[in-house]
Amino acid sequence: MAKHFKSKRKLRKLWILEYVLLLVFTYFLIKLCIYSLVDIPPNAYFSMEFIGKEFYSKIKKSTINNPLFLLDYQAPLKDISTILPVISHPKENDKNLKIYIYNTHQTEEYATKESVHKAAYDFKEALAKEKIDTYVETGNINEFLVANNYDYRYSYVASRYYILEELEKNTYDLIIDLHRDAVSKEASTVTISGKKYAKILFVIGKEHKNYKQNYELANSLNSLVKKKYPTLTRGVLLQSGKNVNGIYNQNIAPNMILIELGGNYNTYEEVKNTIEVLAPLLGEYLHGQKV
Repeated sequence: MAKHFKSKRKLRKLWILEYVLLLVFTYFLIKLCIYSLVDIPPNAYFSMEFIGKEFYSKIKKSTINNPLFLLDYQAPLKDISTILPVISHPKENDKNLKIYIYNTHQTEEYATKESVHKAAYDFKEALAKEKIDTYVETGNINEFLVANNYDYRYSYVASRYYILEELEKNTYDLIIDLHRDAVSKEASTVTISGKKYAKILFVIGKEHKNYKQNYELANSLNSLVKKKYPTLTRGVLLQSGKNVNGIYNQNIAPNMILIELGGNYNTYEEVKNTIEVLAPLLGEYLHGQKV
């Protein structure tokens, strides 16, 4: 009988030891998974505080600068009347040809750290040479999100507020949501006559009843680009289906398009090269045919 109790105690000890070993193994397996996502220096292998901060930073950066994820996320639209305004703009005098450029994802960056918001202002300068007046949205998307307690996924709700606010005051011949893509360097870059350019992609949401007008506009612009620079454009992407945004606020007006200008591996010089050739093409289209 005593031997029986002894064997039970041994089994209990073995079971506790196995449980402890399983916990230790699980702990190191989880840390190994984290190490595969975050660069950890040897002296910080056992610092959970360091690992946590690095992991959060990595996830935040990949989310903010990954429009492929964000384009496919359709946040439910809330009642615009309940949204808190952050910045208002003075009314501008009407002019002949006018383009409105905004950036739903203002913090998207290129390889050399310049933002897509900066690209919008360079676009404005290039379009001025084509006698086109361009207004770049100055409303701060991040401030809007913070003021309304929204996370980054609601960027399209924020940009929608600014679009509606601006269109109450002014009319535009063309409205552009300017982004940069998250693709390989090869997919987003082309060399033309020895000069490197950031390729462009037109994106149109199909999930609203008047999308065909936006789609026809994108196709017309894409055809014009292809005629002059066949390899500069990646084409027109028509978005719809499960887990896809499918609208991108383009149900507001028929002359709205989304342009992916280059990708996260493009240098800003390559982006500016594209702006310098794309602006005259937009000018050619608008001067020849009002939208």
